[in-house]
Amino acid sequence: MKVGFLITVRLKSTRLPMKAILKLQEKEMVSWMIKRVKLSPVVDQVVIATSTNPQDDQLEIIAKRENAGCFRGSEDDVLGRLYGAAKKYQLDYILSATADCPLVAYDFFQKAVNTYRQTKADLLTCLKLPIGLFFYGIDVKALKKVVDRKRETNTEVWGGFFINDKQFKVVDMTIDEKYQRQLRLTIDYPEDFRFLESLFVGLGKNAYKKTGVEIIDYLASHPDLVDINWHCQDKYRQRIGQQIKKTRYK
Repeated sequence: MKVGFLITVRLKSTRLPMKAILKLQEKEMVSWMIKRVKLSPVVDQVVIATSTNPQDDQLEIIAKRENAGCFRGSEDDVLGRLYGAAKKYQLDYILSATADCPLVAYDFFQKAVNTYRQTKADLLTCLKLPIGLFFYGIDVKALKKVVDRKRETNTEVWGGFFINDKQFKVVDMTIDEKYQRQLRLTIDYPEDFRFLESLFVGLGKNAYKKTGVEIIDYLASHPDLVDINWHCQDKYRQRIGQQIKKTRYK
């Protein structure tokens, strides 16, 4: 089984412009994410899944520099991009997160693949991890079914296509209660990036190598950092909730 980690990313962002290439310690945020995902031995191929918009040319350049794959497709149809990338790199199983999650918990990837093998879930979630650490697992065959049937062309928020369809098996991965913390590690607003800058400084040398567990433990003893951006969570949930309602099939 060939496993790929697909990073969905565009530079067309209104809330925090060009956020994926904002510099953290002399390196773009998405570059750190590529390097971080590669730390997992279960990942056979890392792919940047971006759009054909010329603005996103910079992302393809970064992917090549970091020895990652790159697939370019629709700006708005994220599911189409994921499936196109899976076909291009002949993947059987996808792990995925957006570039908004540069500190995705790579130390949980092996558990995700093991859970998929045990349950044969079409969609695997790990929503009990803190926001910004979690990711998704997708069976490529199930993804093809969704892409073939969906009506919506804007699939930035796509979970509902699986969750609201009884033909798909959706499993939420078990997470030890001690890691189920109220933390915000996704990058969507200026306050989020200020938080990330402070966290990178606090974690010290090779911050990108710190596991999800190590980051959770660090923030437990540094609540002042958590306060930098936690207030952004309400508007984030509202935006995501509105987009989930739009998911529909033909």
